[in-house]
Amino acid sequence: MKKKLLKVIGISFLIFVVLSWIIPVGTYSSGELTTNGIDPVGLIDLFNTPIQAFTTFVLYGVVFAVIGGLYGVMEKTGALEKLTDKMAGAFKGKERGFVILTVILFVVLSSVTGLIIPLFALVPLFAAVLFAMNYDKLTVMASTVGSLLVGSIASTYGFNITGYTKNLLGLDMNNQIVAKIILLVVLVVALIFIILTSSKRTTNKDVKEAKVNKDKKEVKDTKEDKKATKSSNSKKAKKPASKTTAKKTSSKTTGKKASKSTTKAFAVSKSVKKVLKKSQISVIPLVIIFLLIFILCLVGMYNWYYSFGIEVFSDLHEAIMGIEINDFPIFEHLLSGISELGYWSNVEFAGAMIIAAGIIAWIYRLSLDEFIESFIAGVKKWLPTACLAALASVILSILYQASYAGTGTLVDTVNAKMFELTDGFNVLTTGVASLFGSFFFNDLYYLLANISTYISGFDAAALSNAGLLIQSVYGIAMLIFPTSVILIAGLSLFNISYKQWMKYIWKFALIALLLVLLTCGIITLL
Repeated sequence: MKKKLLKVIGISFLIFVVLSWIIPVGTYSSGELTTNGIDPVGLIDLFNTPIQAFTTFVLYGVVFAVIGGLYGVMEKTGALEKLTDKMAGAFKGKERGFVILTVILFVVLSSVTGLIIPLFALVPLFAAVLFAMNYDKLTVMASTVGSLLVGSIASTYGFNITGYTKNLLGLDMNNQIVAKIILLVVLVVALIFIILTSSKRTTNKDVKEAKVNKDKKEVKDTKEDKKATKSSNSKKAKKPASKTTAKKTSSKTTGKKASKSTTKAFAVSKSVKKVLKKSQISVIPLVIIFLLIFILCLVGMYNWYYSFGIEVFSDLHEAIMGIEINDFPIFEHLLSGISELGYWSNVEFAGAMIIAAGIIAWIYRLSLDEFIESFIAGVKKWLPTACLAALASVILSILYQASYAGTGTLVDTVNAKMFELTDGFNVLTTGVASLFGSFFFNDLYYLLANISTYISGFDAAALSNAGLLIQSVYGIAMLIFPTSVILIAGLSLFNISYKQWMKYIWKFALIALLLVLLTCGIITLL
């Protein structure tokens, strides 16, 4: 599946390469498009660009790798397995209720904070519980990663979504808040309906039947081996067939595949030695540490000042840094390099995850070697996901460089033609331009920066509606486009092909797009 996802990313890049040889690049300013001819991706750039993209966006990969490391340590303690067992047991017979609760939690957190990458740290925990309830991987993917992306479609106060719209388009954080809430509720209902009607579960009966069939096959294979051995005593030394059969039988009887238990939180691929007996392990320290660090990261990464003008964290940071001992600013040096709350980035988040892993290892009495071993095991397990997440922005890296060079992009040329079709704000043209641009600009900030030059002349009402439309269409695009960092990470983590996901999610994506266009159309008429 990892190779197939890499192929999908490669095909997306090749689509851009082909377009770069056809569509000229341009810059749009003061209502006019200035074309600068085609700027094709050359043969050497076919190899250089992915490398440059990886080095530019490697921090995405580091974040996912560190999350894997944290879960590797938590799994090593044995507390994580006990926690997931408790959660699954608490909802025994109410599994559908847990699915609904998971969807609502992930959608609301995503909509309110907009911090989708940090929220990804919750995915392995809830996914492990859903797998323990025998749900299939598509259901688990949609309930967790899919819900995070759905929350961005109707982002209410998420800074990385609504905050960007506010600052780049000169709007308010409460812009179209009533419409957003209504849209959010309808989308949640639609998503839950799709998930529950499409979900598949492996029942205990299925498990027993599979075990019986496996035992029968093993007995059959054994009889055939004995028969083959008797008829060819002179060829015992070679034993090519028996080696193959033994290998297969060994993998079946030892349960090699079963060791990759779906109740595990995707940290390590093999069983780990628990420090304590399961009955002696307390999950309370794990839950407390994880929640405290997680909440701290959400608070630290949400920009309170640019969202609501709140300066309390800036004032607190200055006060702490100003503390002196014998005229020496002790905290200014001890905490040197850390940003104030509200300005944390993925760097601080990755650091916090490592610190959390260290504290958990210390409380559960893991040795230094055990801590390092389990953390590295988790990182290795998540490494393919980390690499694919970094490569998902290969197209953005080209446009990023072109924007700063001032040469323009092919997206500017297409959008200029698109907005020339109508006078003023139009739901369809703005929606199509947003959807087209989202394939190339998988970061809403750059998409808004690009489109804002075309809609800056709209009146206040039209600009307000356009802001809602652009951010909502972008959210839908990240749910289906292979340039979406979160989507690619989720597909990699759950070992789902892009084709499988599209077959599953296309109905909801279409419903969501129609709902967004309908909502914005109604607002325009009011």
